[in-house]
Amino acid sequence: MDDIFVYTSFTTSNCYIVTPNRSDGITYVIDLPPDLEPVLNYIKQENLSIGGALLTHGHFDHCLGMGSFDGSIYIDLNDEQLARNPEEQLKSFVGLNLESITFDGELNEVNQLDTKELVVHSNPGHTKGSTSFEFPGIGVIFTGDFIFKDGIGRTDLSTGDTNEMIHSINNVFTKFNNDYILYPGHGDKDTVKSIKNNNILVKEYLND
Repeated sequence: MDDIFVYTSFTTSNCYIVTPNRSDGITYVIDLPPDLEPVLNYIKQENLSIGGALLTHGHFDHCLGMGSFDGSIYIDLNDEQLARNPEEQLKSFVGLNLESITFDGELNEVNQLDTKELVVHSNPGHTKGSTSFEFPGIGVIFTGDFIFKDGIGRTDLSTGDTNEMIHSINNVFTKFNNDYILYPGHGDKDTVKSIKNNNILVKEYLND
């Protein structure tokens, strides 16, 4: 089994299964897309011990699979309402009017997760509760829709804010370890250093 398993949903969002410490075998799922079955099958096939699901933000393509996940779910609760009530998102994105899709299960504040393997970074901008998850032991960061290899997350959606995005880029992203691998919510991974040097939108907002 690899330290990181990647599944790309039909929504183009990436779901990751990460095992930061082989000695304890605890595994975390990063984001829960609508079509979660392949991820659940992988967990069962590998007989993984799941420490919880970590949601980078509350948009439907990253959390609509919450109802299929049997375990603790952690999210910045600033995004709780987005995650629990995706109807407006689905209507605006794909024209679906689904009124019975509300999630009523338990959501936990991500900072309550008790593990030394994880560093939680709050980086609002794409949404108010946008969060990145760093695993220093294996040198990786999962950024959701905060930073991509070649772009940044939109700020024109519900609870998005361009000024907060600029602040997060300058005060969170710039402090990421240059040698770490950044795994985004969509698209390909890259090193933090490469993104800092080549991502035009990130460079535009630096020190803005």
